[in-house]
Order: sequence, then C-alpha cells, then structure tokens
Amino acid sequence: MMKNLLSEVIKEIRPDSKYEKEILGKAEFLVKKINSGLKHAKATLGGSGAKGTWLKTFDVDIFVKFSYGPFKDKSGQISDILESFLKKHFRIRRLHGSRDYFQIKEGKFTFEIVPILGIKRAEQAKNITDVSPLHSDFVLKHKKLKDDIRLTKQFFKAARVYGAESYIRGFSGYVCEILTIYYGSFLALIKAIPKWKDKEVIDIKGYYRGKNVFSEINQSKLASPLIVIDPVQKDRNAAAALDHEKFEIIKHKAREFMKKPSKEFF
Repeated sequence: MMKNLLSEVIKEIRPDSKYEKEILGKAEFLVKKINSGLKHAKATLGGSGAKGTWLKTFDVDIFVKFSYGPFKDKSGQISDILESFLKKHFRIRRLHGSRDYFQIKEGKFTFEIVPILGIKRAEQAKNITDVSPLHSDFVLKHKKLKDDIRLTKQFFKAARVYGAESYIRGFSGYVCEILTIYYGSFLALIKAIPKWKDKEVIDIKGYYRGKNVFSEINQSKLASPLIVIDPVQKDRNAAAALDHEKFEIIKHKAREFMKKPSKEFF
C-alpha cells in the first residue's frame, strides 16, 4: 500500500518530459547567450535543475561563475558586472541577497541568475552562494535517490516547513537532500524524524565522529534544534535557519503520516 501511494505521488510531482524539455530549452538559451558575451565567466544550470531533484513548480537557477583568479579580490563587484551585461539583452530585476542576483521572466517560467566565484574548495568562497555548485556535485553522486528527494521536498512543502528564508525558518532544499541521502530513502527519513531529539546531529561525512561537535564549531552556528553538518563545508550547520516551531511541526507530521499514510500529506 505504501509503495503504491508513494508511486502515485511521484507521478504527480515529477515534471513531465514536455515541461522539462520546454524549461530546459529556455534555460539553455539563456546560458548560451550569457556565455557568448560575458568574459571571464561561465553560465551553467544550478540548483535543483542541475541536481535533477526539481518539482513541477520551481524557479530555475543559473549560476554565472566568475574566474577565481581575476575576481577573488573583486567579489563585491561581480553583481554589478553581471547586471551591466544582462540589461543589454534581457528585462531583469535585481534582487538583494547575500550577494545581489537577478530575475528574468520568460513566459510562465522564472529564472534566477546568480553571480558566483568559480571555486574548487569551500574554503575559497567569499560568499555562501559560491559553494552552491559543490552542493550540486555532492547530491549528484546519489542520483538513484532523485525521486525520494522529491518526495521529501513535497512532504516538507505541504507541511509548510520548506524554505530557509527568515520569514519561514524551515528546511532548505539542500537540507532536504542531505537528510534523504543520509537516511537512504524518503520513508526511512520519515520513520526517523519523530525520534529526533533537540540538538540532533546529522553528520553524513562523519567529520565529528568521536568528537563533541558543540566544542568544535562556533556556538552561534548551533542554535537550531537540528544540526546538519554540511558535507562540503564541515564548519557549517546547513540547518542553522531552522526554528523550534518548524522542527516540532515536521516531527508531528511525520508521526501522523506513519500512523495513517495518505496523499493529503503531499
């Protein structure tokens, strides 16, 4: 029964091939346009699109990687450089973030164009967004869990705990991906969630095995009720934005789902 239920949900939340072809075609056009005219930078598909973990409704991230050598000391300028190029070719909206990025609307689709530094190691990052392609690389090593990750994201969305923005204080898409990979499947994760204790530590790479994480990492990063050690950045708690309310909501929803599974939870 559970297997059939989850199969039905997957069919409903996974983008169909026509939709995927259309949106990827538009993304490819944007990438080619940027790459044909912007020097010392390379545009590439990012976020859940690059990882293959996207749902039917999503914004597409396009990362524009600026060469590390020439721009490592000009990190604060790359948003302005990208804006100067984009506004010659597209109608754009500049959005404020840890580093400003841009939005382009193409019909029913929204594309977010994010300037980053091209780095090989997390320690080289000048901004948290610089590390995003390393997150994609990690998730792509677990392609067989793509649909399980989709289930996790949809379950968390329906529970209204999805998103690390300050007005949500929930679980980011990346945290959903890490958790699903750590437990090995959506169902194993949902079974584990009700057992989570306050200050539960998820350390998928075992960076702190045999050590006390609370004495190893700055306390300000460990205020959240769930500690998820970023597999590509061991001194970062990927779940730092999570508050206690969303933590308790997801524990309750997981418990209820295991008692009486239904599509209503998605």
